[in-house]
Amino acid sequence: MKADDTPENLESWLHEKAGPAYDALKADPARAVTPDQVRRTLDELLAEAEASGQYPLPPEQREWVDAPAVGHEVLTPYDPAEFLTSAEAVAAFLADAEATADPAYIQHACEVAARARAMHGLDG
Repeated sequence: MKADDTPENLESWLHEKAGPAYDALKADPARAVTPDQVRRTLDELLAEAEASGQYPLPPEQREWVDAPAVGHEVLTPYDPAEFLTSAEAVAAFLADAEATADPAYIQHACEVAARARAMHGLDG
């Protein structure tokens, strides 16, 4: 475990990066990239690094990189409401959102909490 792999850092990353990215993608699905686009970009970066002599790959890694895409890779969206399965969890989630004092994030958290309550039959 690295020093920055703490629950607090993960939570901060979820609030500051993952949540807003999920919301933006949900609002505009055209922003998404396919697995093939990601793989092409990684291939291009790797080729540049190898060409410069900075990062030659060992044979077993080169074999993995050169393997054809399997296709039909499924990238599933993350919905935090699925994991807020108790009234206590929802309350803690909302308290954490309030502590940020970020009106946009608080609004997002309220929407997630409402979805969680409906999804799991929790009292408000």
